[in-house]
Amino acid sequence: MDLHREAINASCLFLVLGTVLLVIFVCRTTAIYFHRLRRIRLQGCAAPPNLLQIDPVFGLDTFIQALRSFRSNKRNASLEQQFRTFGPTFQARVYNTTKIHTIVPQNLQSVFSTDFDSWGIAPLRLFSFGPFIGKGIMTTDGTFWTHSRALLKPTFSRAQISDLSAYAVHVDHLLAALSKHNGSDLDLKPYFERLALDSSTEFLFGHSTGSLTASPTLDAQAFLQAYNYGQAGIGKRMQLPQWNFLTRDKRFWSSCKLARAFVERCVAHASASVGNAATKEPSRLILAHQLAAQTSDHNDIVNQLLNVFLPAHDATAVALTNVFFHLSRHPIAYARLRQAILALGPYSTWTFERLKACKYLQAVLNETFRLNPSIGQMNRVALRDTVLPAGGGNKGTSPVFVKKGTVLTTSFYALHRSPQIWGQDSDTWRPERWLQKGRDELVKVGHWTFLPFGGGPRICIGMQLALTEVTYAVGRLAQRYQRVDCRDPVRDFVEEWKITTVSRNGAKVRLTMA
Repeated sequence: MDLHREAINASCLFLVLGTVLLVIFVCRTTAIYFHRLRRIRLQGCAAPPNLLQIDPVFGLDTFIQALRSFRSNKRNASLEQQFRTFGPTFQARVYNTTKIHTIVPQNLQSVFSTDFDSWGIAPLRLFSFGPFIGKGIMTTDGTFWTHSRALLKPTFSRAQISDLSAYAVHVDHLLAALSKHNGSDLDLKPYFERLALDSSTEFLFGHSTGSLTASPTLDAQAFLQAYNYGQAGIGKRMQLPQWNFLTRDKRFWSSCKLARAFVERCVAHASASVGNAATKEPSRLILAHQLAAQTSDHNDIVNQLLNVFLPAHDATAVALTNVFFHLSRHPIAYARLRQAILALGPYSTWTFERLKACKYLQAVLNETFRLNPSIGQMNRVALRDTVLPAGGGNKGTSPVFVKKGTVLTTSFYALHRSPQIWGQDSDTWRPERWLQKGRDELVKVGHWTFLPFGGGPRICIGMQLALTEVTYAVGRLAQRYQRVDCRDPVRDFVEEWKITTVSRNGAKVRLTMA
């Protein structure tokens, strides 16, 4: 009887506790609901238009459509078409989560800058990026991100990157490699990837892989192949639900392992150099040395370096490929660019400031970044309830209430091709749109309408490095080659969507030396 009574008492206790917890849950949910309702009314919020979906709950049809566009190399173009159909802000349900799509400049300013703390990336990126680059500036929020940004910032200072002497050596190696193909057909893309690999490994690790030289390091090419495949794997993981079984790709995991092992060897070399009296002090800061001096946690150093290597390498390699993709298809623009470069005099006299002052060169780069930004789209997740300034209602002018956990996607590809901003020829590559008529000045555009490197506190830390390297490399190539002719049977840009968006067909050209 005592056992029976104790069992009944225990059951009653659990029932009471369960009831109390249920009441608390209902009360809390109700309070949140009315708090949100009050905020919506006070701020005049309205819902944005809905994407037409067969499955408005789990969004399986939307997921399948996105997967098809990814596999057909039209992910950016497909999203742009949705913006043209449903307007600059619309919402959908994907994986049972609300997803808001917007290219409204006011909203982008809010998300990336003025309401920065309400939005994060860690819940979205750690799953996708984690196996490859771990925790760092690209995958975290809050204090960890702040610490990483402060740690890396000195390495990317203007004084560090405006010195062209070290990078010029790698461009010399590039030109030497290309000179063997004068008058013959080739794809510039792998050469630009190797240029970016050599320069970024020296910049970040303290020694170059030398992949463009006659004696490259043995594992440089293997690392580059693993890096490229790992990026493609991250791109797939970003499009799928966060379940590993959907990306059971042995090559992806082995590529992550190989790439990390390569960087671990670089870290070991850097650690050995720190404090070694026989080691010559470099003329500029080397990130691997700075990190090794501050922590003995090799895994953390590897993560931090890979988080930086991603933008430092890709921003240069992708931009150069895309620039020459377009220049080879526009011989008049190339001739004008070459004339502007020759006016600068011998490259030995070039400085960062002089190259930046070459207006037509900057117009060519801006137009390429506009039409084919290396990052085609970017996601954020609401870390708390917040409000977007515009996009709601029939006219799209009302604020939009955003619940915690809502995912926001913006497409720089679609933003940069908006006819409302760039005119009816927004799909055309035309550098002249950046030049003021009758004046040697660039056209000034609204900051939140042109975002090739993002914006706000999270603006790409490698932006100035990429701009410096791309500007210098384009200048040297234009000075060396009289003609750059397209040899690609496919004229249109076919995207290869990884983390970045690069020309799938590369930049197939015939170079004619001056």
